[in-house]
Amino acid sequence: MRVPILVVVLSVDLLVSRTTDAMEIRQFDKMADQDQVEYIDHMITGAEKVLTDARKPELAAQVEHLFTTKDPGDADVIGMIEFERNLAIARVADLKRLQSNPNARRLEVEDALFVTLKKNGIDLPDSFFTVNANFRPKFPPK
Repeated sequence: MRVPILVVVLSVDLLVSRTTDAMEIRQFDKMADQDQVEYIDHMITGAEKVLTDARKPELAAQVEHLFTTKDPGDADVIGMIEFERNLAIARVADLKRLQSNPNARRLEVEDALFVTLKKNGIDLPDSFFTVNANFRPKFPPK
């Protein structure tokens, strides 16, 4: 039985109480497309690095495989298709949570990648949520 992504996102939020330098989805959506691409790229390579640093090279290899493999007929790699779907679902969940609780922690782009990797059997250490701490957009916002 597949668990709905919204349940997974909310569960991750309840289980992971953290102070992070991650980016809220609403901030990410305001960035220029080029900055969004760079942010996601750094997030993926950061996930691979924290797994390698945690002495889990087999999981780092799974991340690379997920984000370099295409299904026949698809223009994008499997990992990006899943990530973009999870990010869209997280956007809706974020708004619903905010409506029911104006003080709720806003969902972050990292939450969507965390869920994407978790659904593919890849557990990330908490250090993942700081991989883009020093990211600064280069282009004017949308």
